[in-house]
Amino acid sequence: MTEELLTATVSVRGVVFSNDDVLILRRSTDREWELPGGRLGPDEPVVSGLQRELREETLLEVDVVDIVHATAWRNDDDHGRFAVYYLCRTDHRPVQLSEEHSDSKWVSFAEATTTLTKSHAAAVRRANRRRTDRVRESSVSG
Repeated sequence: MTEELLTATVSVRGVVFSNDDVLILRRSTDREWELPGGRLGPDEPVVSGLQRELREETLLEVDVVDIVHATAWRNDDDHGRFAVYYLCRTDHRPVQLSEEHSDSKWVSFAEATTTLTKSHAAAVRRANRRRTDRVRESSVSG
């Protein structure tokens, strides 16, 4: 049994696809690119919380499809963090940013995986694989 357990802040992130493009946002604080999302409120349902965060950050309405990735780490201040990433879809591309972000762009799968941090890029790869598997499954059953 582990002697010291991780105490962590939980966040949810969306890997948002519109057609074949992925939405990425540039943080205002350090100008790094990231996937949209944030922390849940007390007793807030996970999917509703993710949709709220995406609406607050981008004004987009999204369909949350499935969990694709989860990771835990300690940040630079040695605080525990735990993030869960979800595959999301939207037909709406215009983005209106909150003050948390200074820029947004819809990018190809390849650009997303080379622009984002290692963990965010892993989530994009897994979301893309899940998305293409779902398309393949529906074409076989349809």
